[in-house]
Amino acid sequence: MTRHGIDRPQIRRGGRNPALDGVRGLAVLAVLVFHMDSLRGGHLGVDVFFVLSGFLITGQLLAEQDRTGRVSFTQFYLRRAYRLLPAFLLLVAVAATAVLVLGGGRADERSSFLGSLASSLLYVNNYVQVVSQSTGAGWLGHTWSLSLEEQFYLLWPLLLVLACRWGQLARRLPVVLLGGAVAVLLWRDLLIAHGATGRRMYFALDTRADALLVGCALAAWLRAARAGAAGEDAAGLVWRRRVERVRAALPVVGPLALALLAVGAWRIPADWGPRPSMLSHGGYTVVALVAGALVLALELGATSSWLYRALAAAPLAWLGRISYGFYLWHFPVVAHWGPDLAGAIGRWPAIVLVGLISVALAATSYYLVELPIQQYRPAHTRPRPADVRLRPADVRPGPADVRLRPTAAASVSTSSARTVAVLVAQEHRGQYAWSAQERQAS
Repeated sequence: MTRHGIDRPQIRRGGRNPALDGVRGLAVLAVLVFHMDSLRGGHLGVDVFFVLSGFLITGQLLAEQDRTGRVSFTQFYLRRAYRLLPAFLLLVAVAATAVLVLGGGRADERSSFLGSLASSLLYVNNYVQVVSQSTGAGWLGHTWSLSLEEQFYLLWPLLLVLACRWGQLARRLPVVLLGGAVAVLLWRDLLIAHGATGRRMYFALDTRADALLVGCALAAWLRAARAGAAGEDAAGLVWRRRVERVRAALPVVGPLALALLAVGAWRIPADWGPRPSMLSHGGYTVVALVAGALVLALELGATSSWLYRALAAAPLAWLGRISYGFYLWHFPVVAHWGPDLAGAIGRWPAIVLVGLISVALAATSYYLVELPIQQYRPAHTRPRPADVRLRPADVRPGPADVRLRPTAAASVSTSSARTVAVLVAQEHRGQYAWSAQERQAS
């Protein structure tokens, strides 16, 4: 029972979301099956990753802005480096040993590897792929998506800080970001009208940023909803009613969004040919909006829903936690072993075996390289446990409801912070647990 005497579904109260980890797990599996030529639209898993990345990174930046009144660019880029570089450099070391030291592959493959290595380390591989597609001798062809994201995050923190300091823009940030996604859509149409290829549409930041912007807009809207619903005036009541209307639709919106993404993964072909496809003509933006609807359902909806419980299932959520390493390693496994395995034991048994090998390599990277390195991460770059924020879904209209604004989080007493932490721990107990190392690595 709540204090108003009404039973309510259990609502997530912040912290890491295992259901979103589950979405990551499904997305990276779709990409693997796509690269095994058995899921026509599995490449949409990358679009889901873009939306999640925009959502999570923007949420972290806004939380820091609300908590401290500023965003530390140094800490942001250090966090990115500690998160991304260890696993990537491990892959590079293994690949360089195989190709350059042991002499694996032909001379042209070694040249392809060196070219992809340089563009990947400089985070420009996506634009190199626009000019000339290359698998990097079967090792680094998939790093284009990492390059695209890092190009975005080279600029995004600065733009976000500037937007937050401009009052009119800050108040309309979610709408502005969605407008940016629409602008990307229109920019694609303009480029197509002037003869741009599908490959240009698929790999370039300026033509794929709409997915990232949709995730950013969702994070900005949830921040505005938290702040608005915390008020006790008429505006606060409007926000609470607005959030409740959104929540009422989520039991339908969430499953529908997941179903639409599944159909897209089954039916939608890739868009890197000479002629742009339906994806370039608005399809990327639609996919991003559908993925955003799924994220919203998992963030704002009830943890007792079947959708949340299914996606937060421990094996799937665990795969999502190691999905970065899985993404890095699955490509060379598919490239070097996939065809031979498919010919020897059949395509779907080969997919399962390739998946298991990729999981083993990703887990090794995660537990033996990535997590130990997090122990040496500077303390000021680690997430703060006190960043647990009450969610708008917890707010019901009523004069007795008093909520904390995000900007006041730093002033909460130690005892209150401990109480919230205990409540969150109790809420997630039995569902999913992380070690101290893993919490530092998030």
